[in-house]
Amino acid sequence: MTAGSRHECEVPGWLDRAFSLEVPAAWDGGSSLPVLFVFHGGGGNRQSANRVSCPDGDTAAPACLAATALARGYAVVTPDGTGGRPLRDVRTWNAGGGRALQCVSGPACKSGVDDLRYFDDLLAQVAGTIPVDPRRVYATGLSNGGAISHRLACQRPEQLAAIAPVGGANEWADDGGACDLAGSAVAVRQLHGSADPCWPYDGGTQTCLQDDGRPKTSVATTMEGWRVRNRCSEAFTERGAPVLVDDGTTLVIRTYTGCAATTELYTLQGGGHTWPSGWAYFGQARVGKVSHQTSNAELLDFFDAHVRP
Repeated sequence: MTAGSRHECEVPGWLDRAFSLEVPAAWDGGSSLPVLFVFHGGGGNRQSANRVSCPDGDTAAPACLAATALARGYAVVTPDGTGGRPLRDVRTWNAGGGRALQCVSGPACKSGVDDLRYFDDLLAQVAGTIPVDPRRVYATGLSNGGAISHRLACQRPEQLAAIAPVGGANEWADDGGACDLAGSAVAVRQLHGSADPCWPYDGGTQTCLQDDGRPKTSVATTMEGWRVRNRCSEAFTERGAPVLVDDGTTLVIRTYTGCAATTELYTLQGGGHTWPSGWAYFGQARVGKVSHQTSNAELLDFFDAHVRP
């Protein structure tokens, strides 16, 4: 690949599960690159994954997640989840659930797609295309994309330095799988709106499109899981961040102490099922407010600060 280019690539052995790969314009063509995986939400696709992070959905804006990451020297990978029929570009990830918990976004979970193996094959394909810095591989995503980020960090901790899920909690744990507790700790920053109508902060059966009577995992349960996995103490500090924009939301930052890897919760008080400083892809009545109290630049600061030993 040449500096500044974007390619649409296939993952061998996976029909209709392509990915987009972009490399920074300042890349020298030979140095190893940090890699950011951006997972779309349930019902999205690789084209929509970045758009939700853009102000007003403008993918040409320099404040979009992909543009911010490329400017920092990251390669950006946006893969496709499993499509359904007849709408092939309405895609989902198998982030788990499906027994007692809600099977997040449905089809990929219900059909038992092996998205762990898909990620292994995807990462191998990326590493065969560009030189990857194995100490700097990161994941993020909204909703179902956030949930699969959690699952990968739990079950592939040797492959990820840090994750920053948005509006998606650790749903997969009901699947009968288990985290690799003997593996490396993974830095975590969970971002979640307290008024999220699609993935309720406190858990519950409410969702944007359906209510099947089975709950989603709460943010509190998710963070307790990461406290244990990252070997944190039971103590934490909490502070309110300065209000950057008067948009009816505020940011409260909880940082767990004594951890083997940074473990943080960014609660966007009054925020909805939306990307911070991003695009309200549906009306506020459906997905809630967009909070502007943090940014993609701050998210990249978090990734920049975490390199695997």
